[in-house]
Amino acid sequence: MNELFVAARALVGGEERRELAFLVENGRFAKIGDAKSMTIEAARDGTKTRRFPEDRLLVPGFINGHSHAYQVLLRGWADDWSFDKWRSDALYRVVPQLSPEDVYWVFVFAFSEMLAAGITSVVEFFYLNGAGNAHAEAAIRAARDTGIRLLFARTWMDASYAPAAYRESIEVARSRSEELLQSYPEINFCVAPHSLHAASPAMIEAAAAFAAEHDCMLHVHVAEAAYEGAATLSEHGATPIRLLDRLGALNERCVAVHAIYIDAEEQALIAERGARVIHNPMTNQYLGDGICDISGLRALGVPIGLGTDADVKPSAIDEMRAASLLQKIARTDGAAFGARAAFDLATAGGARALRLDAGRFEEGAFADFVVLDARAIDPWAPAVNALVYRGEDAWVQGTFVGGTRVAGREPSAAAVAARERLRAIADRLVP
Repeated sequence: MNELFVAARALVGGEERRELAFLVENGRFAKIGDAKSMTIEAARDGTKTRRFPEDRLLVPGFINGHSHAYQVLLRGWADDWSFDKWRSDALYRVVPQLSPEDVYWVFVFAFSEMLAAGITSVVEFFYLNGAGNAHAEAAIRAARDTGIRLLFARTWMDASYAPAAYRESIEVARSRSEELLQSYPEINFCVAPHSLHAASPAMIEAAAAFAAEHDCMLHVHVAEAAYEGAATLSEHGATPIRLLDRLGALNERCVAVHAIYIDAEEQALIAERGARVIHNPMTNQYLGDGICDISGLRALGVPIGLGTDADVKPSAIDEMRAASLLQKIARTDGAAFGARAAFDLATAGGARALRLDAGRFEEGAFADFVVLDARAIDPWAPAVNALVYRGEDAWVQGTFVGGTRVAGREPSAAAVAARERLRAIADRLVP
């Protein structure tokens, strides 16, 4: 059904627009224009019209470029640990024990949190594939039932140190990935060799070939920590980005997650190859990883998005603020990375990095948008600055995916049920 949305205030490319209308057809923006003329036309055609007044601000749906939703089970009790301890005693201890039913409820909970924070699309980087596709199918079902737009980054891992719940051979990973592609065409499937330490060179080469064959994106953790560069240099005679390039995986399909420990030549190589980067500033701080030089990468034209990664608090607003402030600190320059640049990472820029037709008010794009409470925005302040530097998730009043309202201020019945189920799962698994 067609519907016209009329916004007294909207952010378009970071600029505030007044009295803007959006006609939604088949889940996409079919026409965008002046509210007065489009409202008259809608009345003539009998098109349903919904208006948002002055105290509401419409913004494009936020794009979450990297998430591990099951890690919501780790927050709180596994805080303030070193990365090695966090990985071995929390991540590798709890997550492999999840059943497909557990995965479903954990993901309903995490996806509901994201939607309540205005996140309309999420890349879920999913590990639990060692026993087959049942766990992945549960995650996909959770996305469908909550209404979030899912990009499913199915991990390939073959490192001997990884839990059996994560490990597969190349042939098995390829076969199971093809099964998911055929069974769930709606999920925007991505292949995801875990990293240069958890996927063998042969597996990464095979994943790159798979991405080319199926024209899908390839997501990979890379240069997240200093030790990784030392290890790949010692074992393969190349730093992580250069090794990815040697393996044929650094190209226009590659989404490099983290990309913190890279030099200027590697930044230029990422740009030359047409690769993309997902920055995870809150998790990078939480785990003490470091700061990605998104200012340098952006100056080279590299598409960059934001991710909530460990999902300590899945908030695109927090990620935008952290992205901006960390660059100001890293460069000791208050003008290093402004509010509009940060807003772009969470919306249109993030969508470009993922090859996703969303994140912007533009005809033909997915009609994914967020309704914010604008009453806390000072009348003299640019709305984008207020959102990035002072915004809160509580400002989100409604989240729309494909023109359909999927979340509001009150939690859905599914979200309430998921919280109760999560309590029982945590009682069973959390030490």
